[in-house]
Amino acid sequence: MKDLLFRDDQSLIGSNWYKLPKKLFVIPFILSFLGLFAIYSLVGSEYSIGLFLKHFFYLIISFFILFFITLISKNDLRRLLNILSLFFLILLILVPVFGYEVKGATRWINMKFFSIQPSELLKGPMICMYSWFCYLYIKTKKISYLMINFFLMIIVILFLLSQPDIGTLLLYLSIFALLLILYFRNLKLFFILFTLGVIFIVMAYFSFDHVQTRVDKFLFSENLQVSKSISAIKEGGLFGVGLGEGQLKYSIPESHNDFIFAILVEEFGLIFGLFIVFLYPVFFIISKNSNNSPSNLFIENTTFCLCFILCIQAFINIGSSINLIPPTGMTLPFVSYGGSSMLSYALIFGTVINFLKNEESPSNNTS
Repeated sequence: MKDLLFRDDQSLIGSNWYKLPKKLFVIPFILSFLGLFAIYSLVGSEYSIGLFLKHFFYLIISFFILFFITLISKNDLRRLLNILSLFFLILLILVPVFGYEVKGATRWINMKFFSIQPSELLKGPMICMYSWFCYLYIKTKKISYLMINFFLMIIVILFLLSQPDIGTLLLYLSIFALLLILYFRNLKLFFILFTLGVIFIVMAYFSFDHVQTRVDKFLFSENLQVSKSISAIKEGGLFGVGLGEGQLKYSIPESHNDFIFAILVEEFGLIFGLFIVFLYPVFFIISKNSNNSPSNLFIENTTFCLCFILCIQAFINIGSSINLIPPTGMTLPFVSYGGSSMLSYALIFGTVINFLKNEESPSNNTS
């Protein structure tokens, strides 16, 4: 009789379990556990227990999705992600029509019982689609594949500008540029893309009032929220003031998203904060070392970019909390509250784990 999860088990779970790099599950589990602590500590401030229950529900759904996509074949996952990227791209296009405004930005679509942010959900699938068309171009030299990529990127640019969401747009542009650099490995291309990036940032500064305001506050004055965040981190010291004892959550809005890192450091200490900071690059390094198909350019470049986006979003969230960069409103992966962001990170983490699993059959490898 065959037992579940044993090597001779032919079920979906059993047949894939021994192929998965299981150590890669550890960090998303740790991050989600820390997120539960952080959201629970907010109960009693401006947030009720309902916030914690919703966060827990989103977490269960996210891990179900993460685990499911690690089990299907690499080719099936790639096709699924291409379909999802088109679906979320359509939703992004529909945001100006069906979206609702929050603090001057229209980024969310109300689905009656919940809201979704298409630009957040699009990140992982779109990276895979960009990478796939770049890979096809390298293999076939057909310029049409590159033109599809640029066409898709133009759509993303136009509709993120219309929201406006300049921070997320810069993230998309950075990943798109990184993919081009990884596939073409041309130093001249790097300098061209870097120059275009600087030009775009300058244009955004002079074109959008909220961008100019954030940059000016960062450079020339004091941001009250960031000042309180830094004070809370100092108050926490090395070992923190204890779970639920922090005061930052009572004094600034959006603490469940933008300043979740400062809340954790205040309550658990700087050593704990440094532990969180290193979890993301550690996942990156473990992923790099777990690649069993270094000759597969698509797998190598896609997983690199997916890990990179996790690290850069963590840096942006933490950096804005300690005044290294202007606040952007980006969440801390798998720690901050947010259904769309958690589902997005589940797709990204799950895709990395899937692409790095050891496929015994050559027919299962992405070609």
